[in-house]
Amino acid sequence: METRHAERIMLIGPTGGGKTTAGRALACLLGWRFVDTDDLVTAAAGCDIPTIFARDGESRFRDRECAALAEATQTPRTVIATGGGIGDRAENVALMRARGWVVCLAATPATALARLTREADEIGAHRPMLAGGDPLERLRALHARRQSWYAAADHTITTDALDADAVAARIVAEVVTRGLLAPASTEERVTTIHTSAGDTYDAVVAWGGLTTLAARLAALGLPPRVFVVGDGTVADLYWPALEASLRAGGFEPALHTVPPGEASKSRARLDAIHDWLIERRAERGEAVIALGGGVVGDLAGFAAATYLRGVPLVQAPTSLLAQVDASIGGKVAIDHPRGKNLIGAFYPPRLVLADPALLLTLPPRQLTEGWAEVIKHGVALDAAYYARIEDACEALLRKEPAALTEIIAGSVAIKGAIVAGDEREREGGRRHLLNYGHTIAHAIESVAGYGAWLHGEAVAAGMAAEARLGARLGITPPELVARQDELLQRFGLPTRADGLPVSALLRACLWDKKVRGGAVRWVLPTALGSAELASGVSDSDVRAALLAVGAVADEPPPASDR
Repeated sequence: METRHAERIMLIGPTGGGKTTAGRALACLLGWRFVDTDDLVTAAAGCDIPTIFARDGESRFRDRECAALAEATQTPRTVIATGGGIGDRAENVALMRARGWVVCLAATPATALARLTREADEIGAHRPMLAGGDPLERLRALHARRQSWYAAADHTITTDALDADAVAARIVAEVVTRGLLAPASTEERVTTIHTSAGDTYDAVVAWGGLTTLAARLAALGLPPRVFVVGDGTVADLYWPALEASLRAGGFEPALHTVPPGEASKSRARLDAIHDWLIERRAERGEAVIALGGGVVGDLAGFAAATYLRGVPLVQAPTSLLAQVDASIGGKVAIDHPRGKNLIGAFYPPRLVLADPALLLTLPPRQLTEGWAEVIKHGVALDAAYYARIEDACEALLRKEPAALTEIIAGSVAIKGAIVAGDEREREGGRRHLLNYGHTIAHAIESVAGYGAWLHGEAVAAGMAAEARLGARLGITPPELVARQDELLQRFGLPTRADGLPVSALLRACLWDKKVRGGAVRWVLPTALGSAELASGVSDSDVRAALLAVGAVADEPPPASDR
């Protein structure tokens, strides 16, 4: 395993390999600065590259390129896209390797030509190295001539079948699983959670922690065979390096993938996992590892809880929502057509390992949804934590490692303390308070059709509606409603449920697990950091709260509600 840190990522490779488009996408994922050396060259020269070639010749262009690379590599946390021939000078290759991590984006000459043709009909006019003769043959010759220094890259990705976002995600996954993004100043945080059986398990938040999974499994004394259940998208990014790491640590991992999305929390997918474990003669002491977001954690966790009456479970959550909420506390479940999480169990894991660096590969929408659960913890349970989220908002949006680690660990500690005191949601217990926003959220997901809203998006809109319900009942201060809306919106979360039918939402609320005697008990904030269960709430009040966040009055209210 490499020990140096990737303070800069240099993209090299042939013209048409996708360095500029992938570089921009990569910088966006990392929250880093993006620089294209060609842009620096043209800015310094005051003219475009074809003019530099025509006026000064290739040698002068290469001089300017060297200067541009030296300038670009002065600043850390930078993604640098280089020209296709930058390595023709050996000093450039040496500089890139000394100051960062070098990735070659490879593409066949045919793919490169197709991409360049889409950019401009007259390729030679814009790419001086391809001017004159057959551009495909010139590309082939350049590839062959430069292949030796392309091969000096730290890592190579073939981009022919990948778009820029996919390339960027693969690069981030590679640096994360190699431990290259682990800053020495960010220490791991551990919350020890007590179970009702008298056992404990650690919930670890560690930047770059995925690289330590094998050592942690060994410390638990788990047998060598481990069975990883992964979201197919996540596994595509992380499995090759994770498998190698586990094998190097003395384990024999096997992988079963499920499609991403809520639809995988089904009986059919559960049966498939059971079949897979049975076919491999998995034994009672051998662990199931959930590698993915909340869907995988719930599904793989329920499989672990029910196979052979229970096998060890390890949660390796890869989404923000799963790291701060779904993986903590031992709830595992699958969905039923009539409601979310209706078939499940309480089954604590042996370990939760949350690596905030994994969040860097998430598409923006999937990252954003997780902030709803973070904000929920502050509103319902801890005013000081809420203030920390407000203060850290910009750093969190920039994906700064220290801020992410601190806030995620804060949520884990809050939920861990609640779970330790009320593992099974006993009547009157505090764990019910974790469901703030969720009664309406689950209704939104069901009515809109699972997958139309992400869970965290629905939680945000559910919090907005339930806070308004509390204000209508005189339980929630109006200023709290406004302050919550403001923070949700700062993180890009919805505070409305526009267009959804009120009557269907009301019916779906009755499937909530807090229903007693056919009536919903609502979790409503009483002050920032405090909430309570409220019962006896009329449908007319719930209807008014839903209308206030944009739900549609699709039918007249019952006469009793008028």
